[in-house]
Amino acid sequence: MTTATTLEPVLTAQGLMQSFGTRTVLDGADLELRHGEVLAVVGVSGSGKSTLLYALAGLRQPDGGTVTWNGDANIWDLGEPDITLTRRATCGFVFQFPAFLDDMTIAANVAVPLVVSGTKPRDARKRARELLDKFGLGPLADDYPGTLSGGELQRASIARALVMEPAIVFCDEPTGALDEQNSELVVGELRRVAAEFGVGVLIVTHDPSVWAMCDRVLRLDGGKLIEERAS
Repeated sequence: MTTATTLEPVLTAQGLMQSFGTRTVLDGADLELRHGEVLAVVGVSGSGKSTLLYALAGLRQPDGGTVTWNGDANIWDLGEPDITLTRRATCGFVFQFPAFLDDMTIAANVAVPLVVSGTKPRDARKRARELLDKFGLGPLADDYPGTLSGGELQRASIARALVMEPAIVFCDEPTGALDEQNSELVVGELRRVAAEFGVGVLIVTHDPSVWAMCDRVLRLDGGKLIEERAS
């Protein structure tokens, strides 16, 4: 992995199109995310931010356009199960409401993606603990999700997103359920992730305080992405 922002894009999207009936949500949207960069995508409610994220993350195929990760082929040409396997190896996710298994410890939850991919549980939990330590959650590794605060759970979500050493981390309203102090802490951790691991971080958000902490801001308006603030 790289350890600083580079000009090399880790994610490129060109000409994304998506309509639902007579409503056009994406109308030739273009985007580029670089290694080590934190990019915010903003827009009013219903503007299509989630639709865009699903297309970029290989979760829902758009009507048209291309998406590439790490400069490889258009992901939508891969087909299943290759797109799922590639996404698992390339992308991490942080959502507004962290989803953890209540009957498993935090370390075991963070280790799940590794175990699913075939890593021995003991080795997976070791890696999970290393990441939890990085986010100041080492003492909570053996606790259960119900005992952690919202901010702690979201930081654990970031650790889980990194456990497969992804090139891209997608964040869907990661501070939407947090107070101002925890929001700043979580975005600060995402910035540290980008700088330390060279990961490209894309944050979909409506929170102006989050925009202010990102390297660049793109606004989704009329189905197109408009540069709101450049780095």
